Amino acid sequence: MMLSLVLLCCVLASVSAQCQPGGNCQLPDCRCWFDEDIPGSLAPDETPQVVLVTFEDAVNEVNADMYKSLFTGTNPNGCPVRGTFFIKNLDTNYDIVRDLFDDGHEIGANSLDGTYPTNEEDWRTVLQTIKAELADVGIAGNQVKGVRAPELRAGGIDEFIGMGENDFDYDASCISSEFDQQSNLKWPYTYDFIPGPACNNGEPPNAPFPGKWQFLVASLNFNGSTCATPSACTNVFTQSDVFDLFFDSFAKHYDGDRSPFTLIINPDFVLVPYKLAGLQEFLEYVRAAFQDTWILPMSKSKALDWIKDPTPNLNITTFQPWSC
Repeated sequence: MMLSLVLLCCVLASVSAQCQPGGNCQLPDCRCWFDEDIPGSLAPDETPQVVLVTFEDAVNEVNADMYKSLFTGTNPNGCPVRGTFFIKNLDTNYDIVRDLFDDGHEIGANSLDGTYPTNEEDWRTVLQTIKAELADVGIAGNQVKGVRAPELRAGGIDEFIGMGENDFDYDASCISSEFDQQSNLKWPYTYDFIPGPACNNGEPPNAPFPGKWQFLVASLNFNGSTCATPSACTNVFTQSDVFDLFFDSFAKHYDGDRSPFTLIINPDFVLVPYKLAGLQEFLEYVRAAFQDTWILPMSKSKALDWIKDPTPNLNITTFQPWSC
């Protein structure tokens, strides 16, 4: 009852006040979802382009080497490229996860067995259990900050209550086919005020959660089709198709407001040789061809830290959170 009253008060406060960029909502703690400015009011050519390679589901002996093969080479400051793994508990080898963490990758939470939590208590259990399993292999809870809902079905208020009670900072589950064009791509934002953008699957929280971030993921568009994830794109038949799928979407970000480009990869995708090769080709190409492009984890002192402390390209190679 007490939690419900607190949320009701927060809802009333959020509804009565509108989010004002630079006013009642300022970095590093708050960003309005509709803010069209690049953080720090930088120009696009001053802004580093971040590519977020993210994974969901189990991590084990079947897919670990293929995942690792994607992270060759370095970012512009000489530090290795790295990604984010949202872990499903079932079938995951936590010793491999610890190796990935020690190598600089970020670890987040996805699910226990791939099924969707149906209530607030289920979300608590999922997030508590995964943090406990990670702690058993030496990954401290304060190093695990991100959540991606199973089925890419945003969990609304139940998910965010579970996140808040388990010290998670951000969600990366909300897929949008509304904000997926070069002219309207969104930078990550907070839920200090509601409402926010709708999600293709599931729903965002309908109460404010100050300081909790959302990495809105733009749908992919390829040859007339729209899909939430690369695995859902059914018209991708060759390595060249895979490269074009990723590069076409990357270009919208790079030629637009330089908002982070998020890739969602699951085990089924990398187990197909031409798909793995196309993804490898894309990552190697953008790293080599675009000198202001970085392949980073979402958090773990990486992409989110830049949004909170925007630093122009001129000074970015000495930006401390991106150092190694």
